[in-house]
Amino acid sequence: MVGIVIVSHSAKLAEGIKELAQQMIQTNVLLAIAAGIDDPVNPFGTDALQIQAAIESVNDGSGVVVLMDLGSAILSAEMALEFLPEEERKKVRLCEAPLVEGAIAAVVEAASGASLEQVVSSARTSLNGKTSQLSGSDNLLGEEESQEDERASATPEQSIKLTITNHHGLHARPAAKLVTTASSFAAEINLQNLTTQSQIVSAKSINQVMLLGVRQEHEIAVSASGEDASKALTVLQELIESGFGESTDTSPTSPSSLSSPSPQSSPSSLSSPSPQSSPSPQSSPSSLTGIAAAPGKAIAPIFFYQPTIPEVGNETTDNFDTEWQQLQQAIALGIKELEQLVREETAESASIFSAHLLYLKDPELINKTRQLIFEQSLTAATAWKRAIAELAASYQALEDSYLQARSADVEDVGLRILRLLLGVKHQSIDIPQGVILAANDLTVSEVAQLKSGQVLGICLAGGSATAHSALVASQLGIPMIVGVGQELFSLKPNTEIVIDGTTGQIWLDPSAEQCQQIQAQTNRQEAIMGEAITLDGQKIPVLANIMGLNNATYALEWGADGVGLLRTELLYLDRSTPPTEAEQLKIITEIGEIMGERPLTIRTLDIGADKPVDYLDLPAETNPALGWRGIRQSLDCPDLLKTQLRAILRASAQHKIKLMFPMVTSVGEVRAAKQVVSEVQAELRENKIDFDSKIAIGIMVETPVAVAMADLLAKEVDFFSIGTNDLSQYIMAADRTNPKVAALANAYEPAVLRMIRQTVDAAHDAGITVSVCGQLASDPQAVTILLGLGVDELSVNPPAIPEIKAKIVGLSKSEVRAIANAVLQLDSAVAVREYVSSIDLQCQ
Repeated sequence: MVGIVIVSHSAKLAEGIKELAQQMIQTNVLLAIAAGIDDPVNPFGTDALQIQAAIESVNDGSGVVVLMDLGSAILSAEMALEFLPEEERKKVRLCEAPLVEGAIAAVVEAASGASLEQVVSSARTSLNGKTSQLSGSDNLLGEEESQEDERASATPEQSIKLTITNHHGLHARPAAKLVTTASSFAAEINLQNLTTQSQIVSAKSINQVMLLGVRQEHEIAVSASGEDASKALTVLQELIESGFGESTDTSPTSPSSLSSPSPQSSPSSLSSPSPQSSPSPQSSPSSLTGIAAAPGKAIAPIFFYQPTIPEVGNETTDNFDTEWQQLQQAIALGIKELEQLVREETAESASIFSAHLLYLKDPELINKTRQLIFEQSLTAATAWKRAIAELAASYQALEDSYLQARSADVEDVGLRILRLLLGVKHQSIDIPQGVILAANDLTVSEVAQLKSGQVLGICLAGGSATAHSALVASQLGIPMIVGVGQELFSLKPNTEIVIDGTTGQIWLDPSAEQCQQIQAQTNRQEAIMGEAITLDGQKIPVLANIMGLNNATYALEWGADGVGLLRTELLYLDRSTPPTEAEQLKIITEIGEIMGERPLTIRTLDIGADKPVDYLDLPAETNPALGWRGIRQSLDCPDLLKTQLRAILRASAQHKIKLMFPMVTSVGEVRAAKQVVSEVQAELRENKIDFDSKIAIGIMVETPVAVAMADLLAKEVDFFSIGTNDLSQYIMAADRTNPKVAALANAYEPAVLRMIRQTVDAAHDAGITVSVCGQLASDPQAVTILLGLGVDELSVNPPAIPEIKAKIVGLSKSEVRAIANAVLQLDSAVAVREYVSSIDLQCQ
């Protein structure tokens, strides 16, 4: 029987078409869908490997018909075809028929036992009946003219004009959001920079959008045509007018990226003093100057790094199909690598690698490379290198220095695929401990591998202060200077140098007096890296949110008082079986050893249909955020839960561990979870295995019902931790992954703040503590409100810790209570932010 594959950007749409088609027949047919992508934030898209698997699943030798919607679905289907062996490829037809009508006609024809060509023909003529019915004989126009006019009137081009407010214009992250959003619609969407009178380009191509060179205050035109054009323009207008979720302040970077000092875990890693108090270059016999890229100061020997770049000549080929297939396979592997990085990195770094994914999936880049292979007979590696070089040159030709720096991202993506094409394994950078790394330039992928305890600073002969590598270095707490020039390579290896990532100054062979001066300037920051105590003497623990072992060391380097949230999901992803008790125990024990006497709060598994865990066989859900996840899923999978609890409890024998359950919505769930804990404890006792019998058990408060029931829930547990990310979206009834309503899920909304106050009051009445571990806790401006609402602890992203502690030491409880009481009476998140900002300005 001929198999049918439905390819769509939307998994829901494909499921609906499949269900409708199956209702038309009485027998089973070979029918599969390949729709949507594995991204909970932006699930719309197509995946060539998914399409390939779908084709193979319905191919019994009779052939397969593939029906697609528009845009990248066609490109992905063509790419999937290239992955198939030649014999299988001959029996696959990519059919241009309309998706819904074509799928129904194809399924009905296939069910009758028709041949491959008959099924294709039936799909192609599926509109005939509708056309005949709607073009009646009394129509005053001729049939062809009528249909043409009808199509034109049904899908006229619509356009809007908007002004870009983002400081750096359409740089990588807002451009990525625009392209991702545009790609989620079937409509053809184009973009033009009206200020420069640029050419009109596709809004679904990341490189075409960024090469428009759109700056702040530039006016753009967005046009769309197609059945969902109006909706597309409405969503894009709201996205653009919201500044793509970024601050539209004119400062070049966020306050945290400028003022957060580097970590103090190593005596050689020093904070940045003010330029006025820095040792003067003139007082040193030898110095260099570059461009400040990431704040902080370091003293260490210099280590020169020379990356290995694969050599590619001007090679040609006669085997075009093989070269094209090799390129598709390399791109597919590169996509998998980047998707893994997106899952592992912090939010800011993940957004950079998400943009890299869009570069790699850009149809213009892929088509350009394909053209070079088939029309100029170039090998895949040569064609790819040339296409990347031309694209990077296009970025470098832009006037905007910030957009020029994106050429480094293009080259990074290019190098990743080039290595895969040539079979060159990507090796970790081998660097000694405690050095300042010197190189001509570093890609963001290379910087992301570094550890702040290993590399104390970075000096580059080239590079750019606006490159994403500088942003990642700042997040890692590694001072960085770029643009030093070739004089950098005149230094001898292991020369002791001082670098100041805030001023761009470099001193060679510093004297003992200079080193003492620099060390003295760190005293205040070292105090902040200790305890955060308010002006009236209250200690506020500032803990870290982490995902694994590497994050643990990183957190301490930033001065964490412990771990307020260890997300355990990473242990369960990208594997074919669940982690064993031994595996989990090893990781938890290693993190516990790093923490020492500091607390380690471990959240049990919070995973659902939005995450790829094949062995859990999670069903597809319309809204995973409201579905089978958190404590619900854990209680339904007792073996999985017990394995995790055994590992946590065994580790608690030697370490200060606290246990926390996520997504709680009832007292019954808490009691059921505690019962499972008791059962596991009984098993451990029976086997004479040590554990902390008094381990603290808490819950995440991240649903409105948990707030409403907080007084009763507080009697069941030892602590609360408020997850403001989920709590905000549930309170405001706004999906934070939906760009059209995401702005509504704002933790500054008075409704959210009132629920935090209600939770704190219930907890304190019951004698238990409250932490906030959501994104709000990492916002220095919000600290004033949270402390005023009575929150006892904050758990934040590691790089935010110094700034949060610095904020706390300048506050008094009496003042923050008054501020919190005032903002609870305001009527919007905007009003709350403006009020707190005005207070901050008065205090400066």
